[in-house]
Amino acid sequence: MGIFFRGQEKYLNSVEWLSKNSIHLSEPTECTPQEFEFLRHIVKDKRIVWLGENGHNIREHNMMKSKIIEFLHKEMDFTVLAFESGLAECFSANELKEEFTDEDFLKNAIYSLWATKENLPLFQLMKKSDLSLIGIDINPSSNPDLFVKFVQQLSSVVSEDAIEKIEYIEAGVYKWYYQLGQYKARRKKVPAEMLHEFAEFKEKASAVIGDLEASLHEEYVLRLENHELVRQFKIILRCLQNRLYFINHFHNNYRTYKKVREKRMKENLEWICQELYPNEKIIIWAHNLHIFKQYKTFTGFEPLGAIVSNKIKEQSYYLGLFMYEGEIHTDTGQPYKMEKPPKKSLEDYMHQVQSPALFTDFSQLEKNSGNKWIFTKTIFLESGTMPTLFVPRDQLDGALLVESVSPPEYLKRKKNK
Repeated sequence: MGIFFRGQEKYLNSVEWLSKNSIHLSEPTECTPQEFEFLRHIVKDKRIVWLGENGHNIREHNMMKSKIIEFLHKEMDFTVLAFESGLAECFSANELKEEFTDEDFLKNAIYSLWATKENLPLFQLMKKSDLSLIGIDINPSSNPDLFVKFVQQLSSVVSEDAIEKIEYIEAGVYKWYYQLGQYKARRKKVPAEMLHEFAEFKEKASAVIGDLEASLHEEYVLRLENHELVRQFKIILRCLQNRLYFINHFHNNYRTYKKVREKRMKENLEWICQELYPNEKIIIWAHNLHIFKQYKTFTGFEPLGAIVSNKIKEQSYYLGLFMYEGEIHTDTGQPYKMEKPPKKSLEDYMHQVQSPALFTDFSQLEKNSGNKWIFTKTIFLESGTMPTLFVPRDQLDGALLVESVSPPEYLKRKKNK
């Protein structure tokens, strides 16, 4: 038998193995939370489930993740959803959700690229259940009034002076996020006088946040018997510390800021798991490139999933979502068509099974001739266009491929992250 035929036989054997050892799922529009019953056994001993996505603007990924979350919450007692969005905004929106319509709850919490019709049922679920929303990011994700509005509800224990200082910080953070962001997005030099004004704000903001930390800490020490109030004070302090971290690092170059943002998301997640919700089961929603668990680029970048503590890794199940064909959007709202995945890529192997959606668990595998590609360097198309090498089993505990994808239906105009 020639080399070509031996190679083709191995390829077909891998496809056959995948078909027999994967879960075949319905089209995302038809799929129900009950179809994820298989997760009961797979994540039964896990406290944390990471849900990735191979791009942020994918209708079908939003659908599938929302249904997985509904199953995990209703059937397996997961009670916290940690989103790749601002910690202050997500927490405040969750605390104020009774005052919002379902749509406003969604819009006021997370980045607008996820403010879509497909994610609305998830936020409706959070409004009527004990599934709580929290954020892990330091970038602001909705509007400058939200965190202030939450703090104002504590006016009986937070002084008017402290509230005014928080209003000053929030207004400044959002102002500079968007003003400097305009230049960063276009990779243009920021005018010197603007940088001088920003430096003055940083100096004043640092002093204001220092004063706030001292006064708020003093207040909550006086009320240690009130556990709910202590929890709220802790989150306010954490949000202010994040604002200071953001102010001090946001103007760094893209590569540097990318690393410090990841480091702070890691610290926020560990704080959430250990301090804020030490006894809760947690779901994390983020991009695949944030959740890979042993990843490191040639520039030294390591994602959140790789740098969290070993204790969190041991408690975790990492699930990446991928897609084979279709049209999606960039983060700035530009439509583009996906490239055809190359032969023997992750997407190609899973596509050959010919299922509308396919789940494969890597965590319990023993290496054999049929699944060897899962243990060796394999291509996947980042965002459906960029060939990227990884070892699937090293980075993820499972993969879910959606065959055909499309852009989401946005509830409001999108902005950059």
